Amino acid sequence: MGSPITLSGFNNIDFKAVTDIIIKSERQPITRLETDKRTEQNKLTAYGSLNTSLSSLRSAFAALNTEDAYEALKATASDTSVLSATATSEATPGTFTLNVTSLARPQVTTSAIGQFADINATIFDSGSFSITQDGDTTNVNLTGVDSLAELRDAINAQQTGVKASIINDGSGATPFRLILTSVTPGLANAFTVSDTTKLGAGAAGAVLNLGTDATNGVAKDTEFTYNGIAVKSSSTTVNEAIPGLTLSVLKTGSTSITVTDDNSSLKTKVKAAVSAFNSFNDFFGAQTKLDTTGSGRPPLASDPLLRSANRQLRAFFLSSHANSGSLDELLDFGITLDQQGKLQIDDAKLDSVLSSKRADVAAFFSGDSGFAKKITDAIDGYTKSGGAIDSVEDRIKRNIEKYTSKIQDLEFRLSNREQQLTAEFAAADRAISQLNSQSSSLAGLGSQFRLF
Repeated sequence: MGSPITLSGFNNIDFKAVTDIIIKSERQPITRLETDKRTEQNKLTAYGSLNTSLSSLRSAFAALNTEDAYEALKATASDTSVLSATATSEATPGTFTLNVTSLARPQVTTSAIGQFADINATIFDSGSFSITQDGDTTNVNLTGVDSLAELRDAINAQQTGVKASIINDGSGATPFRLILTSVTPGLANAFTVSDTTKLGAGAAGAVLNLGTDATNGVAKDTEFTYNGIAVKSSSTTVNEAIPGLTLSVLKTGSTSITVTDDNSSLKTKVKAAVSAFNSFNDFFGAQTKLDTTGSGRPPLASDPLLRSANRQLRAFFLSSHANSGSLDELLDFGITLDQQGKLQIDDAKLDSVLSSKRADVAAFFSGDSGFAKKITDAIDGYTKSGGAIDSVEDRIKRNIEKYTSKIQDLEFRLSNREQQLTAEFAAADRAISQLNSQSSSLAGLGSQFRLF
């Protein structure tokens, strides 16, 4: 064992250790307060998780109380290589035929083949160049422009409806060609070019020799017949011609389109509600589980608010709910509670109900007295501003503030107490040192007067 540490270094009393023991003992009230504060903080965190879980559950059931949930339609093309289709609730259920005869494409105008060997060489020294599109003419400023590359850049900088580019077609020593392409496809975006550029005494326009291929370069609209009605669009994505339908046209050809109820969308919403409840059930189970490891029970283990929410929700799921349809309980949908308190779905039964009793499904879930509204109203009592969770959280926050204030106050007092003890023990240490010194002096003096 090492020598005891003293304040003076000359006494065998460890006043620092004595001070530490006293302070440790007097810190116990602070330690208890810190433990209580952590308990409250853990509860606050747990209530935040409870609020999140219930809010997710509310959102899932709220999605079942909208008109869109039961009016959703889907469109299916018999030949998806011709087009694909999507439907909104505005579409008309049924089957119809489309015959696509043309796809929208941009205009492509090119310079003649075998014209240019160098895109930076001078190719003209006079003339003008303009582009007319949708009634507007852009006269390209050719000041300082005399090469193919400079002409391309000037065109792109001075207008936005036509894109100029240069390609290398690989045709020997003169492979470069100017390409002008309308940015947006369709007949309405076709353009004309006036080119009078020339080099020296050459003919106007003979430098570029621009032309549009009649087969592949002319702008076109998407054209199709809808039940015999001719329809045109400047895009291959057609979303205004047929109410409620968006078509993505891929090639020419015929296909039928069938618009039906979108049961998959509604099933997804039902399954999302079931999943949200099961997530809440998992949270409840985690908070109320028994302590088998000695680490202590979760923050809301015996919380009345959590147990009340769980009890209320389960009562709804197990009860019958009369409505105008033929379905009045979750069991009718193939939804049951298992031994772990989770909801399970019989997919085949749910599919059958959604397909054959769609109106009854809507009657059960939707409306002001529907099942979904009962769930969301119940949850609102807990999660809304000023609701049950808010009230408990406010109380916990006040408790945390009180604990923090008490801890700070006791820490201040304990710091003063430690300083006081240190000063007192320092004085005692000095006094003992003086006594030891005086004792040594007296002993030395006594030895000088020994009689024997």
